[in-house]
Amino acid sequence: MPHRCKKPEAYLIITNISKRQNVRNLIQIGAAFGVRTIFVVGQKNFNFDVQTNDDDDDEQDHHDANSSNNNNNKSTTSDIPTAILDAVKRGKINIIRFDRLEKCVEHIKSLPCCEDAATAAEAAAVEKDKTDATVVEGADNDEYSNNDDNATEKASSSGEKSTIQILGVEIDPSSINLEQEDVFTASTAFMMGNEGQGMTTKQMSVCDGFVRISQYGGGTASLNVSVAAGLVLHRFFHWSRGDVVK
Repeated sequence: MPHRCKKPEAYLIITNISKRQNVRNLIQIGAAFGVRTIFVVGQKNFNFDVQTNDDDDDEQDHHDANSSNNNNNKSTTSDIPTAILDAVKRGKINIIRFDRLEKCVEHIKSLPCCEDAATAAEAAAVEKDKTDATVVEGADNDEYSNNDDNATEKASSSGEKSTIQILGVEIDPSSINLEQEDVFTASTAFMMGNEGQGMTTKQMSVCDGFVRISQYGGGTASLNVSVAAGLVLHRFFHWSRGDVVK
């Protein structure tokens, strides 16, 4: 299907992810397939500060092993993969944090679909500075406030004014097969589900639609969250360039 915007962009929303290695993998996979802005909602036990990542991957893996049985402790080293740390420091990749999902959705829906690279990077950097100063890390990874349903509804309904869509990667009766030609239409923010429970009702309520990944064997009911993200982002990357992918 033809693009509805001149230069489609992929965004990634990381929220309600339990395992540290999956968070790291999601960031690195996003970078590999051209994602320049990653939104992080909640995830209070994870560290996205570029200044604390002075260790190499081996040391980080050692840290992961020591902390795997105690996920309630916030990481003291950055969870930004070392391979892309320089790109984050230089603003080539922006990680923007939000304390609540509806605030993230509201921001995404306020972004124009078609921005040139310089404008998009500048806007993301400005927003990152603002949210770094105001973010409240009081929400659990899989918990969102239910006291502001009107804000969530408002954020969702604003989709009529924006061509950036939010797609959940989830097995749902309304999900579109990733292999369909018309699965993407514009710049898209992708949101993955939790490793065990999938997407929460709150997450699904803010999505404009869903995509699913077909499987052709009986090995498992679902794929690893970072593997699924890689498949979806790879498909979007080729679609955004006009490549024929079958």
